[in-house]
Amino acid sequence: MRSGVAQTQGTSAAKTLVGQDGRLVALLCLLICLPLFVYRAILLLKPLPLQDFLIYWSAGHLFLTGGDPYSSSALLAVEQWLGWSHPLPEIMLNPPWTLPFVVPLALMPFQVAHAVWLGISIGLEVACALACWDYFGGDGRKRWIALALVASFLPAASAEHYGQITPLILAGLTGFLFALRRERYVLAGVCVLILGLKPHLLYLVLLAILLWSIRNKRWSIPVTAVLLVMGLSLATVAYNRTVLDYFGGTVPGALNAPCGVGGFLRSLFGVQHVWLQFAPCVAGMAWLGFDWIRHRRAWNWEERLPLLLLVSIGSAAYFWKHDFVLALPALIALAVRIKRPQIWLAATAGYALVQFVILCANTTVHECVASLLWIVLYGVVTMGCARASGREELAPVA
Repeated sequence: MRSGVAQTQGTSAAKTLVGQDGRLVALLCLLICLPLFVYRAILLLKPLPLQDFLIYWSAGHLFLTGGDPYSSSALLAVEQWLGWSHPLPEIMLNPPWTLPFVVPLALMPFQVAHAVWLGISIGLEVACALACWDYFGGDGRKRWIALALVASFLPAASAEHYGQITPLILAGLTGFLFALRRERYVLAGVCVLILGLKPHLLYLVLLAILLWSIRNKRWSIPVTAVLLVMGLSLATVAYNRTVLDYFGGTVPGALNAPCGVGGFLRSLFGVQHVWLQFAPCVAGMAWLGFDWIRHRRAWNWEERLPLLLLVSIGSAAYFWKHDFVLALPALIALAVRIKRPQIWLAATAGYALVQFVILCANTTVHECVASLLWIVLYGVVTMGCARASGREELAPVA
């Protein structure tokens, strides 16, 4: 009897100690991320800049009024009217089926639309973070970790600040995961359309979806996506035929964009070597080919998607540091996997360090190269979790 009481007391004491350690580790992790919280708050309080949202609103306005949303001169006139002071315009590079998504914003005054999109972006990021926490099997009592990630993830802050469309793509990605899990393949195809708002960023994800759909005979996913792309494109052309200029007018602007690892390679070996812009894509597709051949028989989106997301963005022909907001599901999946306090502290320190290094980069292309550290962080923490799990399995049972 005494032995039983002692054992119960010992178990209770152990639980109390674990709880205290957990709270201490959580507090330390939050303190490590405190500068990130502060930076994000400062960014929210700053005036919204005339950056990416300027492009979407101007293109939507031109489309509605019969102008050419892909014309440099037409965009420059609208952008200067809104306060753009540079001699060269910001160019709309998104495909024609993006226009129906930005037109509703162009129906509002610019400043109002910008503030509305900021609120929508934050709401989408928070909702996606909580949904991904549940999707990857996170403890419901620890959903605050997902919120802390959003609140300290600077790519999300930059995407909001610039008025990027990537939070909407993040919502499409999250919707795709849940639609696939619930076997609603037509809805999954609709979500794939949203991933196509910037198809170059998630090109490996889109290719993996196609391969998975073919192997599993889920034709409704690619068929729905293709039909929607064709339907929206035809609808935009029927309303305003000038959108056909997209196929020629955006090429010079895209080729001259100084971003991505390809942009870094061109800065080293000569900007005239345009093929270097796409060299990382070759490496990315080779990696996907190897990964698909190895795991195709038992492809699990929960396991394969996180790294696939990071490699797809990091090897894209064009990406900016804020495009890694689309890597939020990967970081949440990683956070769900971490169990040991030591790994939590190391992972949080690495998480903060990666963002500090990116902030300290002095050029756009250096920011892009530094953003590849997200892949390194994911790999290192994943290996640490695997080793810790292996040691626990080998430990003798008392």
